[in-house]
Amino acid sequence: MATYYDIFGQKVQYFSSDPANLTEGQVWYNAPSKVGKVQGYNAAVAWSTGGTMNTGRGGFYGGAGAGVNDGLIGGTSPTAVEQYNGTSWTTKTSPSNSSTQRSWWGDSSSATGQVVGYPYTGTEEWDGSSWTGGGSFPTNIYTGHAVGSLTDAIYWGGFDSSPNISTFAAIYDGTTWTNSPATPTAQAYSGGGLGTGAAALGYGGYTGGPTTQIVTAFEWNDVSWSNTNNCNTKVQYGDGFGIQTAGVKVGGGQPPSAPLAPNSTELYDGNSFTISPGQLSNPRGGGAASGLTNANGFFAGSGPSPVNATTEEWAGIGVATKTITAT
Repeated sequence: MATYYDIFGQKVQYFSSDPANLTEGQVWYNAPSKVGKVQGYNAAVAWSTGGTMNTGRGGFYGGAGAGVNDGLIGGTSPTAVEQYNGTSWTTKTSPSNSSTQRSWWGDSSSATGQVVGYPYTGTEEWDGSSWTGGGSFPTNIYTGHAVGSLTDAIYWGGFDSSPNISTFAAIYDGTTWTNSPATPTAQAYSGGGLGTGAAALGYGGYTGGPTTQIVTAFEWNDVSWSNTNNCNTKVQYGDGFGIQTAGVKVGGGQPPSAPLAPNSTELYDGNSFTISPGQLSNPRGGGAASGLTNANGFFAGSGPSPVNATTEEWAGIGVATKTITAT
């Protein structure tokens, strides 16, 4: 039988962080986390328990990062930031602004942005160690959603200063916000979203009408918005990760009648939503998600009340990084 050395031409290596450009079957040791890892293959979708946050928190409108091994989230209570490495959480520097209605985005935990939120019109940017001021936001708005990279992002929805539920949307190039075409449907208390600044997907949210939450979904193609097929479970305070043609909708609730929405994890294939056979073990809203693909992501925290420190990690079908355990 061939050994690991025969296949890869080297012994198991020690790294200060998870390496890039991994090969299926590759094994390494993450020295700071003190764990062995392998690039394996998931044959089925499932959620599993991850590291516990240092402080329970919720009230999120999105998270940032590339996935399980690279995540950054803030929250409403408290506003301090925590970073996830796939094993444990580390408390980071708090944003300079104390607003609690912030919408997060970013494709790396070291390149993140947030719309500060009403009554402010600012943006703050994170470089991995500190926060600096970004471009001024075009209007007072809060509880919307944003996705993309620090230099190519799209924001939509929320309450304006009236406060009315809004169809407002804007794009960010890393320096300046520019108004974009309005979304097809007004919504606030974001039901969630995913994708990139050039190809995004939004869904659900709060409308304030007789149905309170909606199942409406819409896509952004870098020029305009268009409706797509509805999601199955209506939610607010949800999130998502992945890309527009292969995404995961996760979390959310249906207050006041059902604070914890059943079957909140859904899979999107670029055309329709399907209820996932793998569901959160702790259904909840107000958490934050991170992930660039539908094969690797997490959902952490909940709130605004009650808050918790739970993290659940997602393994979709396909190649994914796994921590080696004794079981």
